[in-house]
Amino acid sequence: MKSSLRGASGAAILIALAGGAPVVWAQEPIAVEQAEAGETGAGRDTMDRIVVTGSHIRGTPLDAALPVEVHSRQDLIDQGSPTALEFAKSLTISGPTTGESYYFGGPALTGSVNYNLRGIGADKTLVLLNGRRMSQNTSNIPSIALDRLEILKDGAAVIYGADATGGVVNFITRDGFTGLEVDAQYTFIDGSDGDYSIGILGGFGDDRVSFMWSAEYEHRSRLSTLDRDFTYASLDPTQPGYNPAPWSTLTNLAGWTPRGALPVIPSATAAGEFGPPVSGIVSDFTPESCAAVGGRYDNVYTCAYNYIPYYNLVEENEIYRLYAQLDAEITDRMDFHMDASYGQVTSPQVFGSPSQPVIRGPAMAAGLLDQFYVPISNPHAAAFAAANGVAGAEGFTPLTYRLLAHGGNPYMSDGVGYGVADRVDNQVWRVTAALTGEFSDWAGIAEGIGYDLAVTYNQQIAYNTHPDTLGYRLQEALSGFGGPNCNAPDLDPARFGTQNPTAAGQNGCMWWNPFSSAFAGQPELGLANPNHIAGSENSGELTRWLFDPRATETVSSNLTLDLVFNGMSGIALPGGEIGWALGGQARQLESRETIESEFFDGSMPCPWPDGYTSANGAGSDNLESNPHPTTDPRFRGCTPDGPGPYVLFATNPPDYADQQQYSFFGELQLPLLDNLDVQAAARREEFSGGLGATVYKVSGRWDVWGPLTLRGSYGTNYQTPPIGVTPGAVTVGARTFTVAANNWLGAHFITDSDLEPETAKSWNIGAIWQSPGFLPDHDFQLIVDYFDIETEGEIGEIADPNQIASLVFNGPGNTITTCDPNQQPLLNRITFNSGCTVGMSGVGSFSLVSTRFGNGPGQTTNGFDVQALYELPLGPGNLALNVTATLITELATGPTTLDGVQVSDGDDRLGFLNFATFAQAAPELRANFNANYRLDRQNFRLGVNFVSAVQDERPGIQYGEDGEDWITADFTYRFEISEAFALTATVANMFDEAPPAAQQEFGYDPWMANPLGRTFEIGIRKSF
Repeated sequence: MKSSLRGASGAAILIALAGGAPVVWAQEPIAVEQAEAGETGAGRDTMDRIVVTGSHIRGTPLDAALPVEVHSRQDLIDQGSPTALEFAKSLTISGPTTGESYYFGGPALTGSVNYNLRGIGADKTLVLLNGRRMSQNTSNIPSIALDRLEILKDGAAVIYGADATGGVVNFITRDGFTGLEVDAQYTFIDGSDGDYSIGILGGFGDDRVSFMWSAEYEHRSRLSTLDRDFTYASLDPTQPGYNPAPWSTLTNLAGWTPRGALPVIPSATAAGEFGPPVSGIVSDFTPESCAAVGGRYDNVYTCAYNYIPYYNLVEENEIYRLYAQLDAEITDRMDFHMDASYGQVTSPQVFGSPSQPVIRGPAMAAGLLDQFYVPISNPHAAAFAAANGVAGAEGFTPLTYRLLAHGGNPYMSDGVGYGVADRVDNQVWRVTAALTGEFSDWAGIAEGIGYDLAVTYNQQIAYNTHPDTLGYRLQEALSGFGGPNCNAPDLDPARFGTQNPTAAGQNGCMWWNPFSSAFAGQPELGLANPNHIAGSENSGELTRWLFDPRATETVSSNLTLDLVFNGMSGIALPGGEIGWALGGQARQLESRETIESEFFDGSMPCPWPDGYTSANGAGSDNLESNPHPTTDPRFRGCTPDGPGPYVLFATNPPDYADQQQYSFFGELQLPLLDNLDVQAAARREEFSGGLGATVYKVSGRWDVWGPLTLRGSYGTNYQTPPIGVTPGAVTVGARTFTVAANNWLGAHFITDSDLEPETAKSWNIGAIWQSPGFLPDHDFQLIVDYFDIETEGEIGEIADPNQIASLVFNGPGNTITTCDPNQQPLLNRITFNSGCTVGMSGVGSFSLVSTRFGNGPGQTTNGFDVQALYELPLGPGNLALNVTATLITELATGPTTLDGVQVSDGDDRLGFLNFATFAQAAPELRANFNANYRLDRQNFRLGVNFVSAVQDERPGIQYGEDGEDWITADFTYRFEISEAFALTATVANMFDEAPPAAQQEFGYDPWMANPLGRTFEIGIRKSF
């Protein structure tokens, strides 16, 4: 399919060129104020290219029937040239935004900015560059080369195809720039080395041919959680109202059960596999020693630890961008445009916890309890027994365990931290070529018809690691056979694990010390461990051997061929001639995943027999040594059908998926009267797999009288199932569960086999007032739009795992009220550690929750957008007052049913943190105000940003329960020293306002706010 599309597109271009189709691209006026060419100095723009967002009909003004918000290059310069992330977060029409360089937003998304118009999901916002499709990851947008940014705040699937339910963001570059321009910025951030960037823009040419290029580099420096006061709210659990979110009860300060002799024939219980208890739980800590390392004493087997000191509020992040653009007037009736862009986002370390929590292990019994066995022959176990007066024990099992927690992990971070670091390296590149023009008299009856032929190719390469512990290797190390150089022969291959007592701990084989004696202290907080025994530490070589990096590379690409014809119909209405556009689009999408590790891709079987065997005891027969079938619940292999070798994550077989889409559309512009214009459009799209959708849209503009104009639109939209979503596939992740004391446990998402495209209806009605202000030389503009979007069959998780767990553990204190699946069918979606018991707590009792991924109930959102501008001369300069606001009046999801259980009657998400939807906050009001005063070569800008408070919807009183409004103020001063040289200084968050408190790991919501506090930025722009 891809080759055929390429061939067709190439042939079409050659035919157009060979035909010599003389073309004139009509230079219709555009109702948007353009930034002055090149600002000042040598750099200048000499050519204009028409790009209109929301219509394919020539001459459509940007202030027509559709609500388009325009941000010019000069607007952004006056703001201090915000980064892509800063700009996306500042938009009042945008919801929670990814791209912060931190762990909990998803390591793979670090530094990759996505736009989330209307807060209904970034996948429902279509991103364009010069009117052509691009990746949702906007890291290849050439910020220094931009002329303006147009945001269509309305559904646009009928014009652009799928993925435009929430709206369209269209980045438009400069035209015909000649000269050289250099832009550099540095931002001082307290506690950080600061952020800095540099960009170079060059161009040459004339009115017929021009070439423009740019290169940019951005750097974000690491900011530790301990460099901000608001994170300290979680560190001291003795303080009332502390933040419990970043605490885990799965730690390496554990309670240990002394075990007797190994059973002759093992069975799937802790006692049946590891021997009967010889005493009660022996604690590896006291309340005092737990507190000494910053822990929280919960009980004799739990010294909870706060993992947030090991993370960072901002991770080191490098962004590189390259851009090239060629514009040529081939004839006086044909224009050619080509652009290519490249972006790379690299984070060498995205720090997480010192190790992942154990929710399963190599033990026969499922779950997270008693998963590992430490024989008394382990010298550290013998020392632990002696220190605690334990006699008669042949070994120990931990009730719950984590490889590393208190004490950190100094071996997985290249010496710059004490957590396990992921690596993120995302690359995005894009190339597009287009011919635009108009047929002349040689085309006969087609004379005057315009055309737009374009080919666009996007590719994204996403590489990331996400290390996890190999459970069976940990068990080997506990038995004295750890390390990459251990090659001890197994004297009894019929029994689980290496059996060779005399070789344990010898000749390159190492012991793992799982006890509190192994670490000197909590390194991030500088706390000493009173239980530490010098010389008992675990080595870096052994530690690294226990982890698999779980590296994944995903290559996603799409090839799009667009062909649009447009013109005038010759049919006159009272308001003018009917305009039209007809076109088609063909798209090929591909996704290919590569897994480097044989453990991660599921191809390597575990080194031990999957069927348990035993030669323990004279005269006992060995058990069956052949593996259990993969369908047997006792199967413990490392293939994709089994639980895999990791203590938290599952295997991930590499996969490939492709998808084809074909569509045809038509659009009419109907000038019914001189002051009434209507546009109508329809589109039919077919997808591979037998899916399809037909959408339509009607919009209109009425110049009522003088300064008042009314506009409105109604249309339908659609969203296809994401490429790579395979029916029946199981995606494995981790979530934090309220009923499990906010611990991170496993979550499975099982894809439905009958996925269909989701659909949406949207409408918009607005009023525009443009008039002089209080005096004749004043200007006033007010735009008010009401929007309404209703999605149906929305693609996503049917019920959040946290919701499911809360419904099952629904008794007092988050306890089980029934173990009968006939009464509570959701019990079948819980993986219990030791079975279900009425009255048991959610803490430490389950390890995994599964849910469905498919067509859900959809959601409805509506509200008002307001834009107001007042300009007036003031003294020797000019003052502009601008207000932009979005007031949401409804954001709700429909009722949700799972396995016959009403999971939700329908959620009112407005004004809530929405933790059940993975912290997608929905503030009712977002507003920006700015006052801009221009005085000759100086510009002063004061901006105030407002985000209304959100309430935590989880049961009980949470940290930051009612939230608070977040109000920040920024000031930017710009001085044009000469025509070719300008300085900019910005103080952001002038009053150093901390982000609103929220019961999340960092103590605030990184999707909405930022942790930087007051910052100082200096910028230099030089033209040559």
